[in-house]
Amino acid sequence: MANNLRSRITTLCVGLVLLTTLVSLLSFWWSTSKFQAEKVQQNITVAQSVYKQYLKSKESLLLTAAKVLTADFGFKQAVATRDAATISSVLYNHSQRINADLMLLLDLSGRLVSANVNAQNFADNLQPLMDELLNNSEQSSFVVLNNQLYQVILLPVKTPRTIAYSLVGFKITSAVATELKSLTGMEVSFVAQLDDFATSSLVSQPDNFQPIAYFTNKTTARFFAEYLTYENEQIALPSLQSHPITLLLSADLTSSYRDIEQLLLTLITLAVLTMLFGVITSSLLANNLTTGLSQLAVIARQFAKGDYRFKFEGKKQSSEIETLVNAFNNMGNDINKREQQISFQAHHDTLTGFYNRSAMLDLLAKRLTNDARYTLVAIDIKGLRHINDKLGPQVGDGCLIAVANRIRQFSDELGGFHARIGGDEFLTVYPCAEIEQVKCAVADLLKQLQLAYKVKNLKISLRFNAGIVQYPEQGTKADDLMRRVLIAVDAATTSQQSLHYYQDGEDEAHLDRLIMLDELKQAIDDDNGQLFMTYQPKLNIKSQKIDKVESLIRWQRKDGGWVSPEVFIDLAEQSGLIVELTAWVVETVIAQIADWSKKDIHLQAAINVSAQDIAHSGFHASLVATLNKYQVNPSSVTIELTERDMIENEAQGIKALEDLKTIGVKISLDDYGVGQTSLGRLKMLPIDELKLDKCFILTLHESQKDQYIVRSSITLGHQLGFSVVAEGVETAESLSMLHEMQCDHAQGYYLSRPLKAQQLEQWLEEYQRVH
Repeated sequence: MANNLRSRITTLCVGLVLLTTLVSLLSFWWSTSKFQAEKVQQNITVAQSVYKQYLKSKESLLLTAAKVLTADFGFKQAVATRDAATISSVLYNHSQRINADLMLLLDLSGRLVSANVNAQNFADNLQPLMDELLNNSEQSSFVVLNNQLYQVILLPVKTPRTIAYSLVGFKITSAVATELKSLTGMEVSFVAQLDDFATSSLVSQPDNFQPIAYFTNKTTARFFAEYLTYENEQIALPSLQSHPITLLLSADLTSSYRDIEQLLLTLITLAVLTMLFGVITSSLLANNLTTGLSQLAVIARQFAKGDYRFKFEGKKQSSEIETLVNAFNNMGNDINKREQQISFQAHHDTLTGFYNRSAMLDLLAKRLTNDARYTLVAIDIKGLRHINDKLGPQVGDGCLIAVANRIRQFSDELGGFHARIGGDEFLTVYPCAEIEQVKCAVADLLKQLQLAYKVKNLKISLRFNAGIVQYPEQGTKADDLMRRVLIAVDAATTSQQSLHYYQDGEDEAHLDRLIMLDELKQAIDDDNGQLFMTYQPKLNIKSQKIDKVESLIRWQRKDGGWVSPEVFIDLAEQSGLIVELTAWVVETVIAQIADWSKKDIHLQAAINVSAQDIAHSGFHASLVATLNKYQVNPSSVTIELTERDMIENEAQGIKALEDLKTIGVKISLDDYGVGQTSLGRLKMLPIDELKLDKCFILTLHESQKDQYIVRSSITLGHQLGFSVVAEGVETAESLSMLHEMQCDHAQGYYLSRPLKAQQLEQWLEEYQRVH
């Protein structure tokens, strides 16, 4: 029982009693200090009431005197007749009767007419003063005149209209401040800082006395520190807005400090005696506790350093301490396990156990030495997304694990290491010196990977693309090698090759594409003329009129270089920028249609869009909004899509096209004949126009097979209710044959190359003149 921690806590309670006593004493001291502070504040409040009553009585006296003066008939008659002697006499006599220090008579323009004192002490024109005082009718204000503070009131002299103003005032001197001090028990100061005037009740004033600075900063030395001598309250007096005057009430805190210090000495004495007793008793208890707790502190420090093997060593302790020690040991084991798990997860892919991308970069940086040679193989699984969509993510994850196991088996045998660097991308690195060894090893790896997999009782065949980079020939830094091997696998995917060896210059070409992509985005955002539209006319073969054009985008970079549309449009599609680019094209073309309409040029313009545009949820709404913005009829716009776009997004594409047809937009199927559109699918598509690919038209007059294909396509299109456009017309013979085949429209260089809007307008004018 003697070692029980509970009995020790009972003993410690004695110390808590002492602590409670000390807290009580401190609370008593704090309450006393608060009481003193409240008392001082109450005194200040009382002083404010006193000063207000004092000044109110003065204001009442001023008002009475001013009214008596302005009501005096003889005075008003003297003012009306400008009898200076009488005015001066009345002002003087009246000031003597009420002990007024100041009596001035001002004309309506604020000029001084007469005064009971030397008029030379005042400005000739007191209109600014008079104007402000008139805003406070029958109320006194404090003003500084001739470096002297007055409480004044301004009243009009009426006969019955106002003919002058009388200004009556009492001088505010140190005697007034002293009188208020006797009533309030506080130092009283009147301060007009802008006029550099101050008067105070303080008896002993230092040189260059400034009341606010003095009373605010004055300190007194006490037991523990320097404290402010005065508690101050600044009160704004009624005064001119441009010349504010403040009343400063300053309560002397010296006596309060003295009372509190005497109480504090008593409290400190009691606290010291109480704490001395508590220290003696608690030290005996602490001596028994510190040994075990110190050991536990040592264990905690070792845990913090990552050493979880440290064990408790000490004498027999209380049962509570022993329980705590066991808990510490268990905690150390648990933390160690979690740290290892967290460390593994931070550097490894949780699904396959491979290194993750960042860990692979760190490992490569350590392994790449001058005497080493490595082959990096990036492997991309083709079509894994479709497996996830159709068979579920569990099957997809099973495929990833199975592929990882085969990569691990292959790479481990060669002494390599591997990582999962993307959702469906792996990287394996193994030492390999000769190029023939590299080719054989990669061929063996792909051969193993392409064998069928059994996942969830399903037999699944996977296809792969691989990119290869060699160290040190094709890079010496880990991040460079990683980037280049990914470029290589992307090249394999793009070119539909199973294997692609990185070629010198591909990295630079990749960076050039990134720069080009950035410039393209900037050109779209700035709309600075780098991007512009051209329009290729379409001939209505039957009417021989130009009633349609195809809108074609062009890009000339800042350096003057031209970028092929196939290049930058493909780049925009790969980066997701195609939606912004198409939005720019739609805006530009519809604005141009509206401009042509104002010029009485009526053309139906075709706009090429991609699968991403059709799939984008905001495309339809944006098109409608743009048509409304420029007040263009939807039938003036034709949306052109390729067969490839329709096939890849058939269900979604058909729904989007049906929505477009609902609002009146025309739909054209571009590059017809070279894609994979079956007749069954063709009849389901909500299109208005077939556009025959130019490969059938360029040599139409020379190739009988092309003639068969074009003729049958035109007939089929007409039977399905479509109009037919032939692009690539470059000879008169081809155009003549299309006319004979009853094709609806033709476009090509035989008619015109794509032209800017202004050039097209000139071309149309010339065409109409000739035809």
